[in-house]
Amino acid sequence: MITKQLIDQIEGEASVYFDMKNEKVSFSTIAFPHFRGIENILKGKDALDALVITPRVCGICGHAHLLASVRAIEDAYKNAGYEVQLSTKAKKIREFTLVMEIIQNHLKWVYMVLMPELSKLRNSDEESRVLKGAYGASLATKAIALLGGQWPHSSYMIPGGITSDPTYIEILQAQSLLKDLIQFFEKESLGVNLDDFLAYKTSKDLSSGKADVSKIVEYLLELGMQEKGLAYDRFVVLGSHLFTKPIRMKQTRPFSVDVKHVSTVKSYSPNEKTYARNAMYKDDYYEVGSLSRMMSLQIPLIKNIHRRYKDSAYSRVLARIYELAHLMKYANELLSSVSITENSYNKPAPIEKITASGVGIVEAPRGPLIHKITIEKGMIKNYEIITPTQWNIGSSSKNKLTPVQKTMLGNTKNEALFIFRTFDVCSVCTTH
Repeated sequence: MITKQLIDQIEGEASVYFDMKNEKVSFSTIAFPHFRGIENILKGKDALDALVITPRVCGICGHAHLLASVRAIEDAYKNAGYEVQLSTKAKKIREFTLVMEIIQNHLKWVYMVLMPELSKLRNSDEESRVLKGAYGASLATKAIALLGGQWPHSSYMIPGGITSDPTYIEILQAQSLLKDLIQFFEKESLGVNLDDFLAYKTSKDLSSGKADVSKIVEYLLELGMQEKGLAYDRFVVLGSHLFTKPIRMKQTRPFSVDVKHVSTVKSYSPNEKTYARNAMYKDDYYEVGSLSRMMSLQIPLIKNIHRRYKDSAYSRVLARIYELAHLMKYANELLSSVSITENSYNKPAPIEKITASGVGIVEAPRGPLIHKITIEKGMIKNYEIITPTQWNIGSSSKNKLTPVQKTMLGNTKNEALFIFRTFDVCSVCTTH
């Protein structure tokens, strides 16, 4: 029997079709039925228009799209023989606003998706914690707006740097917001000091607190999620940042990675029209996102969790929570090292001189985001966007399942839907 489940409470909507046998999932397909068409909108536009249009792909990760777009244009400058010079200040502020965007996304996911879905799966009417996520995310977005001019849909990153020129006051204000955010996260989420949490070595340490994270751990283990939601145990990270590093991994074995091996194929969706495509590396499916990034850094706690539970739903959730703490500390270090006396912007050659292609890669909240641009005399000839959801939540036939299809096999429908959400799906990024 085939049943349909509409996935809401995400950016956009998605449909999951389940083939059930003995009340367990034997196969599933996923459809993203709403076409956005940003790639087509961009064709024929001035290349710099991409800096205004692409941040509007998504209301959650617009900064990631902006950074991927500006990196693609700067790469085209380089390939056309015009190197773009970025100051350290511009690089750090770009990185800071991206990191804060990942933090606000993760907080919303933990409190507005994960915890309500855990309660639903446990048939519990526990008190809602949604407002915690909204409060924490608001602190992060205020810090972004201080340096990026607004959030969402900022266009403050441009070839050659950034348009903002923060004063000491604005840096101090951002630091104050981040301090409040860390204190909130320590008290409400971790139940321990941030540095103490980051120093955890084993999964047993996670149960020692009295706050929300220890409850999440308890509930995941109660539901057996440490043994469910297993994919291929293959990971890929493509974005170049100081909070992670590009790498491809099979279990714990590292391999080099090159974006030239990334390709997309048409999704398999026999029950409903879909506008999505699946992303692959060397014709294989890989998981992307927080678990991949934390595995790439060889974090002791994540290594211990992975050694015991592999790429389970439990591992996936805890890696995202750990990354929250990891990025908060990193954001604090970034702000403390920004020199406001440096240039924010170094003017490059006029865009009309550029005839070349470029690629911009960023680690967005859900994984690697790739923008590819072809420019002809400053005008966009072609534009392609490959998003994290295309990696994790593709839809394929039975002979070659995508990560999310594999994770849902053998589970009840409700368990499968919870596992689906551990990938932090985003629909509107996916169909272009």
